[in-house]
Amino acid sequence: MNDDPRPGEKSPPTPRKRPSQERGVARYNKLLDAAHALLIENELDEIGLYQTAKKAGVPPASAYHFFPTPGALLLALAERYHEEFSELARKVDTRGVKSWQALLQLRLSAAVQIYNQNPPIQKLFLGSHTTRELVQSEAGFNELLARRMLGFYEQFFHMPHIRDAEHKFLIMLTLVDSVWSLSFSKHRTITAQFEEEALAVAVAYCRTFLPEVIEPREPAAPAEAEPGTAD
Repeated sequence: MNDDPRPGEKSPPTPRKRPSQERGVARYNKLLDAAHALLIENELDEIGLYQTAKKAGVPPASAYHFFPTPGALLLALAERYHEEFSELARKVDTRGVKSWQALLQLRLSAAVQIYNQNPPIQKLFLGSHTTRELVQSEAGFNELLARRMLGFYEQFFHMPHIRDAEHKFLIMLTLVDSVWSLSFSKHRTITAQFEEEALAVAVAYCRTFLPEVIEPREPAAPAEAEPGTAD
């Protein structure tokens, strides 16, 4: 049974107490692992603190100590998933990329792969959000992604000056999320058709502020070994 307020009631703040001791960290992570496992078979509004504690093998008092509401638990889980997406961005193989369109396709395809391999992430980010805090968390993460994406493009291309560049990348990401969310609502996954549609939307919008061709930067030369060091 979910412990969230009934529809129409004002959602309370969802502060979380982050553990610092090793034992507390272990319990905190067990609870997040349990919430992830429960989301594989259940919807967001079906996840409660008591059942999460039981699944984790953690005393219910510990669950309420770290997460006073189910919303706080889901918010912490969302932050964990955000870290996974950030790690993904660092691992995308960009060798041979010569155009901003190809780089965008790589980034979006990698994100789709993570979504489709992880139903809990789809439910949390592409489904209907149950709390204002989750909506705000996703919006804040997209702002961070927009800044990082701009930096990523500047790393690979001689980018022109773009007024409000971060804002424009944020709009692009929001549009993509909308298409993916529509796919999830209809098919419970991001289908190949909707993946293509989201890419088309992203490229079309980016063409309103990016030129069709941007000169790529030369790959950085490998550092030379210092004299006297082994190869």
